[in-house]
Amino acid sequence: MANDLNLSLKIAVLVSPARHPISGTAMHSTSDAAALELGCSLAPAQRLTVLCAGMVSKESLNDYLGLGASAIEVLTVESGADVVSALQTRLKGFDIVLCGVRADGQSSSGLLPYLLAEELQIPLITNVLEVELQERTVRARQFLPKGMRRRLEVSVPVLLAVHPRAAQVRQFSYARACAGRVIYSAGNIQGAVPAAPGWQIETASRRPQPLKARIAQSGHARMLGAIGGDADVRGGQSLKEGSAEQKAQALISYLREHHLVDF
Repeated sequence: MANDLNLSLKIAVLVSPARHPISGTAMHSTSDAAALELGCSLAPAQRLTVLCAGMVSKESLNDYLGLGASAIEVLTVESGADVVSALQTRLKGFDIVLCGVRADGQSSSGLLPYLLAEELQIPLITNVLEVELQERTVRARQFLPKGMRRRLEVSVPVLLAVHPRAAQVRQFSYARACAGRVIYSAGNIQGAVPAAPGWQIETASRRPQPLKARIAQSGHARMLGAIGGDADVRGGQSLKEGSAEQKAQALISYLREHHLVDF
């Protein structure tokens, strides 16, 4: 629950509308809903600044209003324009910014938290599951693959990208959705940068398949890899030292060795 120490902090939550994969009905993004839930646990909903950038209607944001947002401010950025500039201008001076790790959709890149943190010049923690505040220090519990977790500590200001598996206990309330407000403001008043030309929007045909090397292993070796054994047993190697160029070269060598790339 929020306490008196958190009331002096300026907290913002970024949300975006999503579409149901079958019906196409406007709905909430799982990651953004988790970010809103986490924000409501840090401060009262009335003190949260909930933002959405783009040209969206109130109907497409109803889920967030019903999940606890008392008001949502929409930065009206034209279609095809860069929303990072508008968000960066609006979020100056905030102590904590929460958002989902990525929008719901096949082509979502997940780059927004990184680009926004770079523009705001604040640290970024991704895949956040839980957050505790102690004065102006944020203690975050981070999601890692294979059931592993990690705790990080950083001073505000900070940007937190919330994992969709973060706790979500709030239920949708129709009364809250009706009472909630959507406020429109000019997000491109500072001159949002148009998106780079050359992008072509197409209907997604199928879900992209991740690159996965085929490694022949015994049942015992696969079991050790599943329970988090040594990196060699799992069929890979852990690179903790060396420059970024050396790590990139090791990654390319691995892809070439397993015939995952042809260059």
